[in-house]
Amino acid sequence: MKNFFGLNLLAAVFFLFWACLGPESSGVGNAASTSSHPEISEQEKLLPCFECHEEATPEVYKEWYDSLHGIGMVKCYQCHGTYENMQTEPPASACMACHADMVEKCPKDKKCAFCHNAHTFKRSKK
Repeated sequence: MKNFFGLNLLAAVFFLFWACLGPESSGVGNAASTSSHPEISEQEKLLPCFECHEEATPEVYKEWYDSLHGIGMVKCYQCHGTYENMQTEPPASACMACHADMVEKCPKDKKCAFCHNAHTFKRSKK
């Protein structure tokens, strides 16, 4: 009976660990990133992201708008990809196009948002 209980406990711990890792580690890839986004028409996919997000997520829009990226008119798709391949947390490789020197100085096993607040990119207290 002890072995059965221990095996069930081990299986439960493994399942919870796997579930907490999220879609990136499960091999689902980018499709999971867009699954939480409401369906939009093909025409809406051609609009800049801020057209909807200014109203839908005003705090995210304002964070971007007031940042150096917003002031410099760096568009959402330049970091996050287009609707079809959108990533809510872009990998460091997305930052390298403009920030290769900075990415080289950072830990290779972390995403930029691990140490920097999203959109403002001020160093967080992590």
